[in-house]
Amino acid sequence: MPFELKVALRYFRSGGMQTVLTILGVSVGISVSIFIASLIGGVQAGLIERIIGSLPHITLEPRESVPKPLGEIVTPQKNQIYLSRTEKSGFAGEKISDWKSLVGMLDREPGITAVSPSVAGPGFVIAGTSVQPITFHGIEPLRANRITDLNKSMREGIYDVSGTNCVIGVSLAKELGIRLKDKLRTRSGRGRETIFTVTGIFDVGIEEINLRSFYVSLTNAQRLLDLVGYINGIELKTEEIFKANDIADHLGAMTNLKVKSWMRQQKEFLSAIQAQTGSNLLIRFFMMLAVAFGIASVLVVSVVQKSREIGILKSMGARTRSITLIFVVTTHPMKRVGFG
Repeated sequence: MPFELKVALRYFRSGGMQTVLTILGVSVGISVSIFIASLIGGVQAGLIERIIGSLPHITLEPRESVPKPLGEIVTPQKNQIYLSRTEKSGFAGEKISDWKSLVGMLDREPGITAVSPSVAGPGFVIAGTSVQPITFHGIEPLRANRITDLNKSMREGIYDVSGTNCVIGVSLAKELGIRLKDKLRTRSGRGRETIFTVTGIFDVGIEEINLRSFYVSLTNAQRLLDLVGYINGIELKTEEIFKANDIADHLGAMTNLKVKSWMRQQKEFLSAIQAQTGSNLLIRFFMMLAVAFGIASVLVVSVVQKSREIGILKSMGARTRSITLIFVVTTHPMKRVGFG
């Protein structure tokens, strides 16, 4: 056994209650520091999961078409043309055509953990005399579940959008008085109607999603919104959520699509997270400073009390490094210590 460790162990055995109190004080200080850091980190992680966990980190959408003039005014005197009115090309013009190859490419892109093609558009759901505005979400169930875990969020029924089945939120079900297996008549913004059967009611913890989102199969949404063979969005999850902006900029340059990042869409929430992170670091710093002063005070008192023992060790030929190592391992006075 090394000389330093042998002496340190004898310190521990001879210290009695002082050894116990010293170890207990240091352990409590370090434990409190770890607990506070874990508590604040856990609260932050839970908040991020609750708010961002149900949302895509990045969304790819088709770029808006260039507005077209409806009329013009010509002034012969100056030979100038003024556009009198412009309008956008409309919802039908905003679509992604070669989306299957694009999804395959995104699947291989580093830093991206989930890719889900989708079709989204406005509509209405009609139940008796109640009419509620909704947003149709046409999805591929397996891919979409990796973005928003609806299977885990089911309050009633099952996650099934096959055929003419649909999945709705608890707030919409409550507003319409809907239960499982009820029939719902829907009308899209393009004027197409379809009757769906409610197979599941979910709760993701976000009121807007619970009230407005109406999940159906991708093919049904394409037909309802006049986008057969096309999609109008691709949702992504990233491995590291705080790198969403960098990945979004890269994808924007690579795909020439309009790219949205949660960090730019949720600026207020991001600011709150950054402020919480700063507070966390500040609290941890002062906590570690307090613990360090506490440990240092014990060590200083211990070393002062050991001045005679240090002189004995030095006279025996012990090196400064060895003595320092002994006092790092143990922090209480040496009583009768033999070396035989």
